[in-house]
Amino acid sequence: MEADRRIPTGSPGLDALLMGGVSTRSVTLVYGEPGSGKTTLALSAAAGLLRADHAARVAFIDSDGKFTPVRLTQMTGDEAALRRLTYTRPTTFEEQAEALDRLPGELQAGDLAVVDSVTGLYRVEAGDARRTFAENKELNRQLGLIKETALVAGAAILITGQVRSVIDSPVPAVEPVAQRLLRYWGDVVVRLGNTATQGVKQASVEKPTAMRGAARFTITERGMGEEERWR
Repeated sequence: MEADRRIPTGSPGLDALLMGGVSTRSVTLVYGEPGSGKTTLALSAAAGLLRADHAARVAFIDSDGKFTPVRLTQMTGDEAALRRLTYTRPTTFEEQAEALDRLPGELQAGDLAVVDSVTGLYRVEAGDARRTFAENKELNRQLGLIKETALVAGAAILITGQVRSVIDSPVPAVEPVAQRLLRYWGDVVVRLGNTATQGVKQASVEKPTAMRGAARFTITERGMGEEERWR
């Protein structure tokens, strides 16, 4: 397997912005409102890697409970490829931490790990400062472990994030849950959104500055489909 590689997302326009796709030795954050294609993008990258490299492995931590083997089989076209997939379905934030603690032993150089979504089990309760501090501290630890795993293992790690409304915004807007932590640890940040055209989504690269731009894509049975790209 290649130690340094780019793993295509399946959208040529987005991959062009990402200089080839999701990079190894880095953490890519993909966030957006429900239905914007976060899980599909993650599955598309996983399927593409499993198809292209028969030695590669994928670790999928499904904290949102949206993964289906049938969907990934549709994308890979090869049920046997799932034998190289390690799947974990945590139901609590503590179980997610345990899955991430095991992650370094499940990855080699050039592999891919997906955490969908890293904030799905993260809970901060209004008015409970002690609980909020503890949850933020643990999320920071988990994100730090994700970053360390990417660097040490030489793997690509793609994390998805849920969003919340920006209360004081003059126009409707959303931001990632725990955005300061996610933006700090994410080497690449991609926002997904719906467009006025039914079935067409938009991906906007927000970080790093050199990659900034947007691409449109559709969701097909095989994953990501191409629309158009612009800067």
